[in-house]
Amino acid sequence: MKDYDVVKGECTAEVGSSGRTSDTTFNMVHTDEQFSFDGIAALDAYGAAIPYYCEITVTKDHVWEIDYKIYDIKTKKRLDE
Repeated sequence: MKDYDVVKGECTAEVGSSGRTSDTTFNMVHTDEQFSFDGIAALDAYGAAIPYYCEITVTKDHVWEIDYKIYDIKTKKRLDE
């Protein structure tokens, strides 16, 4: 039995900063879930108007973020490699 879940679907990415640290928050469009990761994701554009396809790996209870993969929404080419 796996101890994680993968949330998949359309998302947007927003970058935030607090002092010396930055983070990226992924907003899942169809579930209204938000997942945050330290650092800035390697994307060309950020914000609510720029959709991506995301696969976010989280704990089974969706409390802790583990990993993410971001894809172009049209071509499904992975962008964050």
